[in-house]
Amino acid sequence: MKLINFYILMVQIGRKIAITYNDETYMLKFNTEKKGVYYNASISEYVSCKILKELGFNVQDVILGTYNGEKVVACKIFSDNDNVLNDFASIKNSYSYKPGSNGYGIELNEVLETIEDQNIIDKNKLLEHFWEMFILDSLLANFDRHNGNWGFLINQKEGIVKIAPIFDCASCLYPALSEEKMQEFIEDKEEKEIKERVFIFPNSAIKIDNLKINYQLYINSLENKDLNNALISIFNKIDINKINNCIDNLVISNIRKNFYKKMINARYTYIIKSAYQKLEYLNEISKNNKIEENTQSDDDELEL
Repeated sequence: MKLINFYILMVQIGRKIAITYNDETYMLKFNTEKKGVYYNASISEYVSCKILKELGFNVQDVILGTYNGEKVVACKIFSDNDNVLNDFASIKNSYSYKPGSNGYGIELNEVLETIEDQNIIDKNKLLEHFWEMFILDSLLANFDRHNGNWGFLINQKEGIVKIAPIFDCASCLYPALSEEKMQEFIEDKEEKEIKERVFIFPNSAIKIDNLKINYQLYINSLENKDLNNALISIFNKIDINKINNCIDNLVISNIRKNFYKKMINARYTYIIKSAYQKLEYLNEISKNNKIEENTQSDDDELEL
């Protein structure tokens, strides 16, 4: 596997750059700098999408390469003239009844109300997708999954609406961390910094009462039945060995490989696996209680 030089393939479209590679169209995503902090968005996008693809999820295709000497990720365009991408924000905006509410409002109750009220796609499928994506974002530490970066492909000619592939994963896997800092985390036997980045931050962009949801606390609370169902589904699809093998085969530094494997394993263990085991335990208790109740009921009937 090698880096592709996209410079000779580029077509400039405003601030975006489209390329044709193997007769297919891709959009280049560059690294960014905000307030003096450098974000390796291209690598985060590339690694996250490769992991999700390896686990069998519907996600955009990506290629890591260079453009004019700069490392970039090429994201395959999955929409076309017949299948138009509509983000969830555009749908939510059409169903925003409350004063001050709009398509980009990320309060959980507003998002769930829109999923319930919309009629362009089966609400149960959409709800399932939302919570499964939430679990996957928790695994990859995505701090910026908002209403503008997930949605639908709408074919108006045929009247078909499909959930779009997962895309825009550039805010996953700690894009602002330098490789020097990653190496420190790898060598830290107490894992203090790693646990902070599991239990404390990053949080989801989705909010409850104007506070960003803490992935670890909310998923492990088991208070949302639909989220619990998604947890079971996703847990059975996650294979840590597959993830590790996928990362080992990517065109990234060994420091990044070791950091990503260690970080993902920690998030899987403390967020997803712990919640799943707790849920299984509670379900087993509930099952045993029902058996005891039925047994007691049968005994009472015999006494009569």
